[in-house]
Amino acid sequence: MQGTTATATRPDLRISISAPPRRLASLATPKVLLCDLDGTLIDTMPVLADLATEVMTGIYGIPRVLGRELYLATCGLPFIEQLEDIFPGDPRNSGASDLFEGRKPSRCSAARMPEDTRLALCNLRARGVRIAVSSNNGCENVESFARLSGFPFDLVMGYGGGLAKGRPHIELAERQFCVDRQEMLFVGDSLHDGEIAYLAKIPFVGLAGTFAKERFALRFPGVPVIHRFAEVLGLLPESLVAVAG
Repeated sequence: MQGTTATATRPDLRISISAPPRRLASLATPKVLLCDLDGTLIDTMPVLADLATEVMTGIYGIPRVLGRELYLATCGLPFIEQLEDIFPGDPRNSGASDLFEGRKPSRCSAARMPEDTRLALCNLRARGVRIAVSSNNGCENVESFARLSGFPFDLVMGYGGGLAKGRPHIELAERQFCVDRQEMLFVGDSLHDGEIAYLAKIPFVGLAGTFAKERFALRFPGVPVIHRFAEVLGLLPESLVAVAG
């Protein structure tokens, strides 16, 4: 049965923190797995970076190399929030965001989860782990992804309608599943995802790609970092890990 769908608006925080204390890399099997979408469940970050670069160079006249660098440096936030960080108070921000969001569906609609990612999710769900999407992508895009994926996500959360990745999504998951934050696990590909998990005191796994493994290690010493989503299975207690199939 398809799970609850929720959507989300403006994030509740802008985060700037120093590196947290070192933690052990071993993880307990979570009751709830929170999964970022772009760059985590689906490999859309290169496409989104290209699109953001086009928009920023066209509207703000900045060099392409700089536009791409600034987009990736602030990824994890909704695009309008990224623009406010990059171009504070610029009246062109709203129009640039609308252009980006309007072009995004046609660029990303064909993206699908890799088979090993799907099998890992099936493995976890078979063990009673509830699977939730937590993304700052627009609600319609996130819901469309979930619907076309064919996977029975237990909760789907996007950006719009009063929620956002971070505390609003986490609190909704707490209410939905009646679990403590230490019983969750968040997997994401951005430093912003790691900061959200750190402040919320939720165990976190970084997925290298958008950011190098070394960037995660510098910012979050001791936090596990993987290169493919399916590798999360190898971080769980050995007695609970089985071949996904």
